[in-house]
Amino acid sequence: MHRGTHDFYSEDEEHDEFLAPCPTCGRRTDKKDGKTSGMGRRNKNQHDVEACHRMLQDIQRQTGAFAQWTTTVLSAVHSLGERLEEVARSVDRVADALRDQGVRDAIDTGRVTSDVHRRHLELAQTYRALVTQSLRDLGRVLCPKESDEGRAELARRRARAVAHLVRFLFQPLDQPVSGPPEEIVDRLRELGLATGGTQFHHQFAAVFSRAAALREDVAGLALTAGLDFDVDPTALSADDYQPWEQQQADGAQPEFLVAPAYVVGGDRPRTFSPPIVFTTPADRP
Repeated sequence: MHRGTHDFYSEDEEHDEFLAPCPTCGRRTDKKDGKTSGMGRRNKNQHDVEACHRMLQDIQRQTGAFAQWTTTVLSAVHSLGERLEEVARSVDRVADALRDQGVRDAIDTGRVTSDVHRRHLELAQTYRALVTQSLRDLGRVLCPKESDEGRAELARRRARAVAHLVRFLFQPLDQPVSGPPEEIVDRLRELGLATGGTQFHHQFAAVFSRAAALREDVAGLALTAGLDFDVDPTALSADDYQPWEQQQADGAQPEFLVAPAYVVGGDRPRTFSPPIVFTTPADRP
């Protein structure tokens, strides 16, 4: 059917009412309602993306807060362990001071009067402090806890490590150290002790230096002194030795010598530091 020119343009104009290009973005719009084609769907998609982004940000914040909380808890547990160890060392120092008081009383009352004896008293206190504090700490490093190892077995193993250290570092007490520290480290390694860590080497270097200085001081005194390694600890009464463990089970018996007594020679040998003995450990919960 033949259409006139008017009909042809009328149809195009009617079509253009729905496809007129937007003067701003160039997209065709519906002239009747003025809405850009597909705009509603794009707005919804943008809203969904923003919602997902906010959700991810919330998850990240919550994850970060949990990680920070976990770090705080672990740090608090570690700090508590260090404080408990420091309390234990403080108890040991107080106990040592009380034991020293008996020797100080002997000096104050005139039973020990010479300057040499006074100096030996100071050196004996240094010796005992090295054993009960520095060597005790070093024994923990040398003997880390093994899997399924009980407290009694661990305490015994560490005490034996300290006993080896005492012999290697202080025997003979009245002579200067003759060998390098590496010789002692090699002997400890041969015993199967953990000598490979940085912490051990740092602590051992400090202990070796102090032990060497102590032996130099003892060797320089006119009246000699030594350590009584020949004592039989199982024959000692409870008043004649210092227990290695502060807490003991009822009826605990001496097992082995950890550190010998510091004995000053002369016509009447005198003990300025009692032997330190490992006994049957207390049963702990």
